[in-house]
This record gives sequence, C-alpha cells and structure tokens, in this order.
Amino acid sequence: MDKPIGIFDSGVGGLTVLTALQKELPHENMIYIGDNAHCPYGDKTKHQLLSYTKEICDYFISQNVKMIVLACNTTSANVLAELQELYQVPVVGVIHSTVHDFLTRKKKCPLIIATHATIESHKYREIIMHYEPDIQIFELETPALVPLIESGQYKKGIQDVLEHYFYPYVNKVDSLILGCTHYPIVLEQIKEVFPNKEYISSSESICQEVASYLRVHHILNESNDSGATVIYTTGDPHEFRYSSEGFFHYHDLKVNFLEL
Repeated sequence: MDKPIGIFDSGVGGLTVLTALQKELPHENMIYIGDNAHCPYGDKTKHQLLSYTKEICDYFISQNVKMIVLACNTTSANVLAELQELYQVPVVGVIHSTVHDFLTRKKKCPLIIATHATIESHKYREIIMHYEPDIQIFELETPALVPLIESGQYKKGIQDVLEHYFYPYVNKVDSLILGCTHYPIVLEQIKEVFPNKEYISSSESICQEVASYLRVHHILNESNDSGATVIYTTGDPHEFRYSSEGFFHYHDLKVNFLEL
C-alpha cells in the first residue's frame, strides 16, 4: 500500500494533476517526472511518444510503483493502450475520466482545446460520440499555449493568443474541455476572454478515477503519515522551478535531474 504512484507529463503541466492528487490522496507517496527534454509532446509522432514514455515507465517500474498516471492528454490519446499492454501495473490516462466529467454536465456543444497530437487522434470525439452521438463537438488545436506556459512568461501577451483562438467559437459552444493538463494554469485568463461556459479540466477529473481504483483494489495507503513526493525533470531543474513557481506558489521546490 505504501508503494508510490508514478505520474508524468511533458513538463510542468502535469503538476496540476500532481497537486490535485496530493489534495485528494494526502497519504500517498508519489514520484513525478516532467519530460522537459522532449517538451512539447504535441508535435511529436506516435513512435516518438511511445519511445519517451516507455523510458519513463521503465524508470517507474524500477522504483516499484503501484500505479502509473499519464498526466498528459497527448500520451493518453496516442499511446495509452500500448503502455497498458507492456506493463503489469495499472496505467491510466486522463481522457476517459475527463469525458465522464463532461457527460455529467449535460452540455451539448463542447469545444475541445488540446495539442496537435491529441486533436489529430480525435480520441475525445470518439469517446464522447460513443456515449452521446447527438452532441455537436468542436475541436481546436492550440499549439502556442504549452510553450508559453513552459516559458514562465504565460501572463505576457497570452490574452491576444487566447482571443485569436476563441473568437470564432464565442457563440457556438456551451462548454470548454481543457484537453491538456497545462491549460488549467491559464484558466483565469481563458475565463476573461471566453466567459460564461462550463469548464472541464482533465487535471481535476483524473483524481476521482485514481482514488476509486486504489480503493476498489485495496491498495490505498491508509497510513496516517503524509505522503512523500519526489519531483524529477529530464531538462534543466532551474528552468523547471522557474516555470512552476509562478503558478503553483511552491517555495524552495526541490527538483531533481533525471537522465533517461
């Protein structure tokens, strides 16, 4: 039960998932990997994504994790099934839980924003249509957002970028699915330029699925001790800290370099 949970993303965006999991499961030990050496994932091929994620998952297995969470829509859309075939521990992605969250809202015209690779997979559309074929779905690639967020300069000029993306959809949709775990970081800016919608975050949606799985399979850490978290990046730890401290308000965040 005290084995850690492995969580990874292309960079700092998956910290939105880590933070939510820490709040939901305060006794769990966690290992986070931001694969900044290969960020962004959204413009990578499926072959590249599988290569990167296998290296990360192999490391998690070497650390004896009890579960692996893909805190990343791009890998959840493109290589989740392959990773589930390769590893004995449960591997979960964020898309199914996000769709479930969306369906509970009873909205009929969602806009899905995500990376190129996620939109190109049409995974969100496929799963939503399986349950609700009459829903009108709009899909939008937003490739400028992840680099802006990772740079730590996301507050400068991002409203112009958001207005450019959202203007054509202002009167067409009733909800917005944040199909990238980086995007909750700029949710307040999104609400300013794209108000009065239902906002569904994949970062929040995954937490209930993880907690439920741990309970059902009796591997929830029931210790009264606070869980320990170790954070790694495959890139520059200083840049990782700079990018993340602006929106997570971490103080003296310890980030370790991991060479894979």
